[in-house]
Amino acid sequence: MSTALKFATPLIIAMALVGCNKKTETTTTTASAPATTVTASANGATATATVSTTTTSTTAVDPNMTPEDHKKARERIMKDWKKTNQTIGAMVKDPSKFDAAQVKAAAEKLNQNPWVHYPETAKGGEAKNEIWSDAAGFQQQIDKFKTAASALNAAAATATSVDGIKTQFGDLGASCKSCHDKYKED
Repeated sequence: MSTALKFATPLIIAMALVGCNKKTETTTTTASAPATTVTASANGATATATVSTTTTSTTAVDPNMTPEDHKKARERIMKDWKKTNQTIGAMVKDPSKFDAAQVKAAAEKLNQNPWVHYPETAKGGEAKNEIWSDAAGFQQQIDKFKTAASALNAAAATATSVDGIKTQFGDLGASCKSCHDKYKED
């Protein structure tokens, strides 16, 4: 996948999601050094993707979005990610249900950007205050998630069986759990 397409996909999804609420949001992301090369192999096929672990995001969010709008937007994206994890997880549990196209499409949904919906004015919901009081720690969790999601996307691009994504899916789940343990209300 080209770099432009890789970064355009989350923008298109975010705009579609926000468009459902008649709000406007645009995201421009540019990668900067350092970058990590992620390689995934399955049944002799190999996919390699360069993943930026440091990104600079310039985001224009509709200034009319209320704190409640931000909470709803980030929770909507997280619920979408939960469905994605359930879809892939069902295939990991029962490899006979593996569908390469469905895994690839599900993994691509992980490119959405809920992080723009965590302004300090939108505290609350299921988000702990530590998100804002420990911004550096929260950013580390975001970076860990992005790396795991990119690795899963790279693996999903060529996977022909569950074995081609199992490790990356496990890493993604560990990333989600780690962040939720620290920054999500029970």
